[in-house]
Amino acid sequence: MRKFLSACSLLGLIVAPAVQAQDAAVFKPKGAWTADYGDDYCRLVRTFSDGTDELSLALERVQPGTDVRMIFVGGGLSPYRGADAIGYQFGPAGAAAKTGYVKSSTPDGKQFMSFNPVALAPPQMGPGAGPGAPMPAFDPTKPFVPPPYNRTKEQEAATGISTIALSDGLTSPVKIETGSLRAPMAAMQNCADDLLKVWGLDPEQHKTMTAPVALVPNPQGVLPQGTIPFSEFGKLSGGGNQVRVIVGADGKPTACKIYSPVLSESLNGKICNLVMEKAAFVPAKDAGGQAMASYWMGSPMFLGPPFPGGRR
Repeated sequence: MRKFLSACSLLGLIVAPAVQAQDAAVFKPKGAWTADYGDDYCRLVRTFSDGTDELSLALERVQPGTDVRMIFVGGGLSPYRGADAIGYQFGPAGAAAKTGYVKSSTPDGKQFMSFNPVALAPPQMGPGAGPGAPMPAFDPTKPFVPPPYNRTKEQEAATGISTIALSDGLTSPVKIETGSLRAPMAAMQNCADDLLKVWGLDPEQHKTMTAPVALVPNPQGVLPQGTIPFSEFGKLSGGGNQVRVIVGADGKPTACKIYSPVLSESLNGKICNLVMEKAAFVPAKDAGGQAMASYWMGSPMFLGPPFPGGRR
């Protein structure tokens, strides 16, 4: 089990001064980032305070890629009743956006909020995956092949981030002074690459791959309609119950596992059995354009039959 909890070599991070947003509670660091790495996840945690409340922020990644899940534990965040999304901005110059979340409590009674995964540097999608290329037209009959993960672009974006502002959906806005995220994201990238070793894949090959795995659309769905009861859909917010499939160079699944399960063990067992039986993939391609072993990861919602209009 590759797991440890230690102080990161990030003690030298200096929080840059930032202009306080009007009426926003400003949370400043109480200590350094700490790392919690496991076989299925990479997590960096830091505690902040506004002088009254303490708020712990965890940045979590479960695969090499753009997605980062923000998890908040403690006081200071108060969503409106019925708010289904929270506005966020990576400051000082990032674009404002919104993301869904789930809210619960820890065993010791602290508020727990897990946001849907977001990206510090969203991928550029389009012909050749070139920067600024237009979004490709969606065709539900063809595999959707996202552009390869660009570690350099993410590092450039992380260097320019020193605050996280939370606004829409909260009764009072909050600003978290993180300091530059360059060093934390470098640690996150290294950890995520190490996950590939644990899964039996080649990290170096993945750094130069030209195309990731793509799911081949199934008109009936890999998971037939009704596999997941409608009453369970709400549990899938917040980035939980991710289906991870190891895919061979022949495009066939070789292993299936659920990360952060929120559905029952029996239902998740059924999901993986159906994936192994019915799912087909376009294999990833290496630097030379040849098929290579890799993985696919996503919500069970992507495995169901298309909604009317072709979208899931």
